[in-house]
Order: sequence, then C-alpha cells, then structure tokens
Amino acid sequence: MASMTLPVTFYCAVPSSNPRGLVTEDWELDLARTAFVELHGWNVGCPGGPPVPEEYWVDVGSPQNHELAWRVIEDHAAPALEAARKAGMTVAHVQPDSIARLYKELQPPMPEAPPVEPSWGWAPVSSHASDRAQRVHGQGFMNWTGWKDLDIAVPLKPIDGEVMLVTTDQFDAWLRSKGIDTLVYIGFCTNLCILDSPASMKPMAGRGYRCILLREATLAVEFPETIEQRVCTQVALRYIESWVGYTASTADFAAATASVR
Repeated sequence: MASMTLPVTFYCAVPSSNPRGLVTEDWELDLARTAFVELHGWNVGCPGGPPVPEEYWVDVGSPQNHELAWRVIEDHAAPALEAARKAGMTVAHVQPDSIARLYKELQPPMPEAPPVEPSWGWAPVSSHASDRAQRVHGQGFMNWTGWKDLDIAVPLKPIDGEVMLVTTDQFDAWLRSKGIDTLVYIGFCTNLCILDSPASMKPMAGRGYRCILLREATLAVEFPETIEQRVCTQVALRYIESWVGYTASTADFAAATASVR
C-alpha cells in the first residue's frame, strides 16, 4: 500500500497557564485514503484572467494582494499540485457552481437532498447585510463584468481523472465512496473560503475528516497595513491549527510525495 510520511502541525493549548504551543508530529499517510484538494484558486489578476477592478473589492482584494496570490500559485500551490499528481494521490477541485459548470464531465452525482421543511415565508428583517456588503466591496460589485470570465487559474486547472466538487454533501458522499478520510488543502483565501465555503476545512472537519492546509500554498485577504507581514494569513493559520485541523509546509509535502513507497 503506497504511503508517505508528512510532518503536520497543530496547537496544543494545555496546560492552560503555560501551553505546549505548536506541536509537529509525523503522520504516515495512506495514499489510498488521502486526497489533495485545490479550493478556489481563481484566475482574477492572473495571466489570461480578468484584471483586478479598481472600483470593486473582489476575490483576494487589492491589486497588491492579487500579485502576491499569483506568486503563491506559481511558487507553492502549482508545484504542490504537481507533486501530488506525480505521487499518484487522488486530486479534487472544489469550486462554486459557476466554475464547476465549465467542468461538468468531472463532477460526480449530487446526492439526493433530504426533505426541507417550509420556511413559512422567512425573509431578512432588513437590507442591512446587503447594504453593508455594497459599502465594503463597492456599489454593484456583484454585477462586475469580470465574474463571467471567472475560472481556475491556469496552473491549477484540473486534468483528466480528477474530480470537481461544489457542495459539502457531494464531496462527503464521493469521499466515503472512495474510502478517503484525510484531505490536504491548498487555495484561497485562508481567512474566508478555506474555512467556511462549501466542502472547505470547517464543514469537512465537522464530518470527521482530517484536514491539513499547506501553509505556503494559501493566502488570506490582507489589508494595506497587514500585507507586508501577512498578518491575516498567520492569524488564520493559527486558528486552523487551534480549532479546525492541521498545517504542513509545502517543502515537507514535496519531500513526502517524492519518497512515496
């Protein structure tokens, strides 16, 4: 059975008065039970993709953060994906439906949804949420023309034999059918979609999957005052290590996949 040894890190918060802190331990991963997951590696601001708009705050945010995200894709995410492929690891892509529709042939069936009780006319009590989003992201940001060209960045696009997932239920059903219980994630953004989008780390960890994020193969939405030190990325990584799952370095992942036996 093909396997590899990967050092993974989590945060141990006890004893509470003097916590052990970051702990790294070697995991022996059975490749048959492990999947490599590319999540929301979009093409905004990338070669061939829609340019970053000045009037809207979309995807990973500022033009400067998009430039940094492209370097993350080139230097870390794409090489990690290629390493997973060479090792024979199962590769899955998690994308919104607007992108997944471009790769229909790669999608497994959607599980039948359970009956839903009627909402009895539920509606928001006000427009406060949508109004606030418009104030932050730019009036009319959901009508940005670039959305129609949204796709996976070229270095991260799927190849034959890989799978495209949209929902948590769909991913869960597919993983169970394959006997997979460990997920290695790359993608964007560390403080948003990596955590909370469908089929991302929090919902999958909540279903019992071991979730690992490659630290250098991700990036948070950073602000002008945080981008130099990648403060938001570091905080999100510590949150994952403390409450969600584990992290690993891309260098250790490359070494682990190169030594698959």
